[in-house]
Amino acid sequence: MNHLYIKCIKENNILKPVSLAGLKQKEVFLSAIPDKAIVECFYEVQHDDGTLPQLAKLHVMIKQLSTHIGETAENMKLLIKDRAGLCIAREVAGKEYFLAKSFGDCSRDELSLAIQAAIEIGQEVNFILY
Repeated sequence: MNHLYIKCIKENNILKPVSLAGLKQKEVFLSAIPDKAIVECFYEVQHDDGTLPQLAKLHVMIKQLSTHIGETAENMKLLIKDRAGLCIAREVAGKEYFLAKSFGDCSRDELSLAIQAAIEIGQEVNFILY
């Protein structure tokens, strides 16, 4: 495993995985890298204050767009997340990894960006969303 993406909680100035699965993933990751290896880290404080109406609107938009374009809902979600800046792409040993933030973990502002991205995609394919 060349990458690790887990949620952590800060306790006593230490970041600890929030789940047992995350802890196991961290252990596997650490055991696979040699001593003195340089590891790149990305930290972001999670603000999951997005609203249920925002999530509901976004999921309706995803379904409408995917039906109109003939694409899967999963691919449409990734396209919207990428357009809204909710994705991180990394290349490790010639392989590209694409990490996308869950809409359920997004802040109000991030969900607003995703809704705006969906509206813009709709405009590009002549399908007006509200």
